[in-house]
Amino acid sequence: MRRPLRNARLRCLLPCLLLVAIGPVHGQEVAATTDARQMEQVQRCHSVMHGSPRDALAIADQLLAAPALSPVVEIGAVSCRGFSLQLLGQGAGSLDAAARLKVLMETPGLPVMERNRALQIAATLLQRNGQTREGLQLLESMLERAIAEDDVTGQISALSGIALVRGEQMDDPEGALRYQQQAIALSDHLQRPPLPQDVLLHYNHGYTLLQLKRYDEAGKAFNRAETIANRLSNQDVMLQRIRGHRAEMLHARGELEAARSGLLAILPWQRENDPLGEVVTLQRLARIALEQDAAEEARQLAGQALAVAERGRFPEAIRDSLDLLAETSMLLGDAAQARDYLRQAREIDQSRMKGDNLDRLARLQAKAEQALDPIRTNATQKANRDRLLRNAALAAAVVLLLGAGGLYLRMRRQQRRLRQIDTTDALTGLANRHEAERLLAATAPAGANKARSAVLLLEIDGFKALNDQHGHAAGDQLLCAVAEALAQGSDQHDHVARWSGAAFMVIRGNTSQAAAFALAAHLCRRIGRLQVEIAPGQYLAPTVSTGVASHPLFPGRAPRLADTLRAAGRALQVAQRSGPGTWAGLWGLAEGRGIDLHDLLHAPEQALAQGWIAIGGGRPMSWTPPRGTATGSPAPAHRPAGNAVGERS
Repeated sequence: MRRPLRNARLRCLLPCLLLVAIGPVHGQEVAATTDARQMEQVQRCHSVMHGSPRDALAIADQLLAAPALSPVVEIGAVSCRGFSLQLLGQGAGSLDAAARLKVLMETPGLPVMERNRALQIAATLLQRNGQTREGLQLLESMLERAIAEDDVTGQISALSGIALVRGEQMDDPEGALRYQQQAIALSDHLQRPPLPQDVLLHYNHGYTLLQLKRYDEAGKAFNRAETIANRLSNQDVMLQRIRGHRAEMLHARGELEAARSGLLAILPWQRENDPLGEVVTLQRLARIALEQDAAEEARQLAGQALAVAERGRFPEAIRDSLDLLAETSMLLGDAAQARDYLRQAREIDQSRMKGDNLDRLARLQAKAEQALDPIRTNATQKANRDRLLRNAALAAAVVLLLGAGGLYLRMRRQQRRLRQIDTTDALTGLANRHEAERLLAATAPAGANKARSAVLLLEIDGFKALNDQHGHAAGDQLLCAVAEALAQGSDQHDHVARWSGAAFMVIRGNTSQAAAFALAAHLCRRIGRLQVEIAPGQYLAPTVSTGVASHPLFPGRAPRLADTLRAAGRALQVAQRSGPGTWAGLWGLAEGRGIDLHDLLHAPEQALAQGWIAIGGGRPMSWTPPRGTATGSPAPAHRPAGNAVGERS
C-alpha cells in the first residue's frame, strides 16, 4: 500500500538581501566625482534586473569593459552582473562577482555606504551559492557595523540574511518568520517612497507564510509585494513567481487541474528568463503528478528540476529535488535508488549548517536583538558610561577576593558537574526526563497570559523492531543521530530532552498554535532526511511520529503537566495510526476550559465541532480512538509503530 506523501519543501530561492543593491546607488558625495552617464547605466542595470536579467547582464558587461571606472560605478556594475548571473543559473560567475566585490570594498577612501553595499552583496551571493560560512562571516561584520553606526538599512539587511539562513539552510520557516517580521517593522519605520527592496521583503515574507500553510496571510503579503512591483515596473521575475505561488495555493485547496494550468502557463517564460523559478515550478508539477498517481511522470519532472538546479548551482533546489526523487523512487519500488537520493540530500545538509556555521548564526541572532530599535544608540552610550564607573568601583573589591577565588571556582565546577549528571541523559547528552519536567514548569506562563508553551512528544517509528533486528548498538546510534537532529533543528530557546526509550520531548515557550504545528512539521521533515550508518554500507532511514499539545492545555487554566502529557500522548497515538513520519496536534481554546479532559480526549472531533479545541496534522487522519483502547496516555518507550525503521510499505 502506498504511504501518504510528505508535503514538499518548496523554497523561494530568491536572494533575500537585495535590499540596498537595487535601490539608489549613489549619494550627493559621490555624484560629484562619478561620471553621471555611467551611474545612470548602473541604475538602469539594477532596475531591469528582475524583469530581464539577460538585458541587465549586457548592460553590466558593457560598463565593466570601459576603462578607469570609479570604485562606486564598479561596485554597482559588478553587483548587477553577479545577481543577473545568479538569476540566470550561472553560479560560478556570481561567485566570481562576490570575490571581486570583496576586493573592491577594501579600496582606500571608499565611502562607508559603498563599502557596506559591496559587503552586503558579496555576502548574499556567497550564501546563494552554498558558501554559508563565508557569507555568515561577512553578514556578521555588516551587522556589527550597522549597530555601531545606527544604520537601520543595514540592520534590515542583516535581519533578512538571518531569515534566509533559518528558512532555507536550516529548513525552519517559523524561525525565519520572526526575523522577516522584524525587518518589515524596521522598514515601515523609514519614511520614504517604495523601493524594489520592499518588493523582496514582502515577497519573502509571503513565501515563508506559504510554507507554513498560512494561506490567507501569505496572500496578503503577496498582494503587497505585487502592488509595489507593478508601481516600480521591470519586476517580471517577481510577478511570475507570485503567479506560481498563487497556483500553489490552489493546489493546497485541492484544485489540482487549476493549479497545474497556472504552473504550465508560467513555465515557458521561466525557462527563458528564470531558471530558479523554473526549478520550483517543475517540483510543484511533479508533486501534483504524484497526487494524481502518475509516479513516472513525477520522476521525470523531478529529474528535470534536479538537472536545472545542478546547472545553476542552486544548493537548496538540488536538495529539494533529491527529496522529491527519493519519494518517487520509493513509490516506484526502487528502494536502493531512493536511499541514494536521501544520502545525497543528507550530505548537503551536513556540509551546510554545522559547527562554526551554527555558532556564527547564534552570534548573529544574539546581536540582532540589539538592532531592532533604531533610536537605541543614546541609551546604549549612557549605559556604557555608567558601566565604566561601576567597574572602577568594583576593581578594589576584586583584588581582595582573589585569594579565595581559586577554592570557590573549584567548588563551583564540582557543583556544575554534579548538576549535569542529575539533569543529562547519558547516551544522547540531552536533558533527561526529570530536567524536562522542571523546564516545562519553568516555561509555563502565569495568570491570564495569552501566550502558552508547546509540548511535542516525538517517538522513533518501529524502534523495537529495529532493536530486535539490528541490536542495541545500532539502536543507540540511531537515538544519538535523532537527538542531534532535533537539537540542531530546534530554535536556540527551545528545550530538547530524551523523554523515555525512543521518545523525545521538545518544549517551546511563549508560542502560538501555528508556530507549534509548524515546528512539529519541520522536525518530522528533518528526521525524515536522516541516513544513519550503523555498519559500513548499511544505512537506516528513521522517521518519527509527533504529538503536539498546548501547556497549559487551555488559556487561563493553571498548568497541569498530567493534562498536557495526556493530550500530547493522544495526539501522538493519532499520528502513529496514520502512518510513520507525520504529526498531529491538539490545542485548547478558551471556550473549552470547563470541559472534562477525559470526554474531550475520547471525542476530540466533537470538541473541534464545538469550538473547544483546534486540531491539525501532517496528513488526513482520524481522531476517533480504536474500539476497546484507552485514550490520552503519554507516549511510552519502545512501542512499535508501523514498519521497522528504514522500511517502507
